[in-house]
Amino acid sequence: MTVTRTHYVLNKKLQYSLALKIALVPLVTLLIVTVILYFYASRSATYINEIVGTQDAIIEMFLTTPALQNTANPVIRTGQAVFKGNITKLVEIRKNSELVLRIIVIAAVLQTIIIVFVIIRLSHRITGPIYVLTTYLRELREGREPHVRPLRKHDEFKDFYREFGEVVLAKRERAPAARKGPRSRKRK
Repeated sequence: MTVTRTHYVLNKKLQYSLALKIALVPLVTLLIVTVILYFYASRSATYINEIVGTQDAIIEMFLTTPALQNTANPVIRTGQAVFKGNITKLVEIRKNSELVLRIIVIAAVLQTIIIVFVIIRLSHRITGPIYVLTTYLRELREGREPHVRPLRKHDEFKDFYREFGEVVLAKRERAPAARKGPRSRKRK
């Protein structure tokens, strides 16, 4: 018989605290890496902008120098094409750097969400049995006998839970004998 449960958050304080503590480590690490990468990407973008400005100035100089205005000259045509190609490549590099930063930030957020979800699911394997055992202990305290059911396949504390079940079973078996006790003895 497979036992399934659909409520994954049974002990909000424990499960959320555990999930956030565990998710914080990779989140902080990713944020530090993102800040460092952003710093270098920002510096690279500044350098690229300077190079683009310099390239523009060089092209402008070529276009205003009378000897270099002869676009029929293949050397000048090649030089203009190379300069324009370099500017296009530098702009593309800057766009790619910005895209990488966005991807890193999105990955950090997604990773945090996934880690929190996984920790809540995994902690349910701990809090589920604790929740059930706490319910059984309340029943015992109130004088009722709990109906011990099996744990789910992947739950933790199976040995402890089995031991608890054996205690309840032993108590159940001793209960009729205790009730009969001195009253059931035959008098001579």
